[in-house]
Amino acid sequence: MARRIKFKAARFTIVGDELYKRTIDGPLLKCLDEERAKYVLRKIHEGSCGNHSGGRSLAQKVTRQGYFWPTLVKDATDFARKCESCQRFTSLIHTPATPMELIRIACPFDQWGIDILGPFPPAVAQKKFIVVAVEYFTKWVEAEALAKIMEKEMINFI
Repeated sequence: MARRIKFKAARFTIVGDELYKRTIDGPLLKCLDEERAKYVLRKIHEGSCGNHSGGRSLAQKVTRQGYFWPTLVKDATDFARKCESCQRFTSLIHTPATPMELIRIACPFDQWGIDILGPFPPAVAQKKFIVVAVEYFTKWVEAEALAKIMEKEMINFI
């Protein structure tokens, strides 16, 4: 037991009155108490530069900022899971993706895909939409800029 404590203690050092953890690549990580740890987690996760990242990413950001405490990864994961904004605005639970299937086309002009892009800032003649058609067999592309998306314009395009 004493040997294990001595081995773990070698990873830490005291500078002034502060405890630091040594890292393999050199920089010292300041060890924080529970109260300061919660403050740092909140500031990095929600602060002006925070992007509400997940637990592991949050723990890495804390380490890059030069901080450490023994339960860092667990605390960061718990913090991210309990964040109200993350729960409210994050994507739905990741459902397993359905396998991609090949679209089999026998000959040219059998199948087309049509997309409408925009609105973009108005260009010449107030055109702010782009209609794009792709022929699936040859990958031929036709595109046209339109001022508005109406039935008449779409029929003329097709």
